[in-house]
Amino acid sequence: MYSVSSDFQVSAAAKNAVWTRRLLIGSSDYTDDVLKWPTISKKWDGVNPQTVTIDLANEGKLFNFLTVDPTKMHSTVSLKMGFTYVGSEELLTLYSGTIDSARYSGGSCKLTLIDKFRKLADRKVGDSTVPVAYTASSYLVHDMGWYACTSLGGLSAITSTNNPDIDYQSWSSWSSVFSTDNVRVQAQLTGQTPLEMLRKLSMLTQSAIYVENNKIKFGRFTIAGSGWITLDNSKVVDAEATLDDRQLVNKQYVSAAYDVTSKSFGITVLDASTYSVNSYGARENLIAESFIWLTDSVSALNLAQRMIRTGRDIQSRYSIKAPLHSVLHTIGDTVLFQDTLLDVSDTYRIMEETVDMDSGLKTFGVDQTQYFGAFILDISALDSSDVLT
Repeated sequence: MYSVSSDFQVSAAAKNAVWTRRLLIGSSDYTDDVLKWPTISKKWDGVNPQTVTIDLANEGKLFNFLTVDPTKMHSTVSLKMGFTYVGSEELLTLYSGTIDSARYSGGSCKLTLIDKFRKLADRKVGDSTVPVAYTASSYLVHDMGWYACTSLGGLSAITSTNNPDIDYQSWSSWSSVFSTDNVRVQAQLTGQTPLEMLRKLSMLTQSAIYVENNKIKFGRFTIAGSGWITLDNSKVVDAEATLDDRQLVNKQYVSAAYDVTSKSFGITVLDASTYSVNSYGARENLIAESFIWLTDSVSALNLAQRMIRTGRDIQSRYSIKAPLHSVLHTIGDTVLFQDTLLDVSDTYRIMEETVDMDSGLKTFGVDQTQYFGAFILDISALDSSDVLT
């Protein structure tokens, strides 16, 4: 949840809230030249250099300065929303980046922006001739994530909340989880990018790694989040439900202890849910990664158990479209969602979101795959006649 003043919260909750939108290139305000505002999206496990496109009026050749001096494409571009008070403004920075491309047509200019995390995708680490190996020791997951962002990716290595690129508080909490669980990895890099490393670490630990407030944020969801919002029929524009049988996993194999010489794994563990197999039939999955890999059976079992816990049931996923009174709530926050037509009243976690700055609507993707705040009885009797595994 974004941190804002009480005045902002009151203004955002108003039914006819009057939002202020701003487009800044450097320190110059080009808000009045916007023809169409962009949509801004993110997912819990979607760490990516994000691009957005914004349409601008250029009849007066205002944006021709880019053709005269292309170095100005590296100026910081910010998209902000918030409220104007008497003598002041309070704005959230929804997006910050630089200009990736500019296209001119008639009296308009279309700018495509890309955020600063493109450097994580632009850098290659090692090659097939001279690989970069992290095999001399077993590394805690969070340390490998830190290396990927800083020494390999070029982001700030400041170990405090003053870090401008990494949400250090979230990384610190994330590190506590994996220090306790003792989840360890090794790697051999032959041309992969730091971005690919983060994606693999996200998958190998079922961690949330995404961009928020212009910083990379880390997390592993365990209990109900601290940011709560209620979305019911009076606060929702539209809602959709999806059930996808393809998401089901009830027998999970995880391979570990990869040998780069023999190109084989020394360990494979299995975790399964008997009741799910009996209910749906066997749905098997294998995770066997060979440029970053888990090093031991404890680490492999940690992932296998997590995959079964989150995948053993077919769960409803909801897409909820709401006005921007909900803009403060974001990835990881929890939603009490109530919809009479869909016959639902339960708590879910926000896993993805899209803010449409043009229409003034926000769409949430919510589910319970990473929500463990509720007790679910998965057995038919509280005795030895039906055992949950």
